[in-house]
Amino acid sequence: MRLLLLAAIASSIGATTTHAHENGVPLNSVCQVSGDTLSSDSLQKLYQHIDLLSVFDLKKWRESYIYKNRTQPSDQNKQILIYIEERLKVIK
Repeated sequence: MRLLLLAAIASSIGATTTHAHENGVPLNSVCQVSGDTLSSDSLQKLYQHIDLLSVFDLKKWRESYIYKNRTQPSDQNKQILIYIEERLKVIK
């Protein structure tokens, strides 16, 4: 009985997690920037992509770039974080 209940809970969590990620953009697909490696064109594309994100995704990206600025500090990562925070101000 406990195993059946555990399986039901696990499948329900998996279904809600899958549904939550269907509509959102995967964080890792664009968010993997190491150091100052993006060209200005790529940086503009990233900014355009950030402009299309929902408030929920922007908050996730913000947290990601806060962490990234601690672990891989670079001017580019700081600029991206500032852009995300400014975008959050506009949306709220």
